[in-house]
Amino acid sequence: MIQQVISAIVEALLHRKPIRKQEWEEYDGIARQILGFPTEELKTIDIREVLRRYDDDKDRMDKIELAAMALLKIADDTESDPILKAKFHQEGVELLEYVQQHGHTYSLQREMLIAMLKKF
Repeated sequence: MIQQVISAIVEALLHRKPIRKQEWEEYDGIARQILGFPTEELKTIDIREVLRRYDDDKDRMDKIELAAMALLKIADDTESDPILKAKFHQEGVELLEYVQQHGHTYSLQREMLIAMLKKF
């Protein structure tokens, strides 16, 4: 389930196509259940706190990656404040890089997404 939500967000970001509101509400509800808090909280918490929340979780890397994707979706939707948009974008990339470097699986899709996101 986690990977399905991540893949849907990646697809939308890579192809610059918006996720329909109804779809996003469904994905967001799933993300909230998996992460254990509303994705909107990602706007206000430090990414180190995100990393700490899942220290002893068996699905740690998947949850961190999901949080990263939610942050990137939030950044993509933030149009009114370019500084906040850049902050959310950077934090999402940092979390993805963390997963890529410290996770137990390598993902070419993740690597390509990180490279693309660093260009913007």
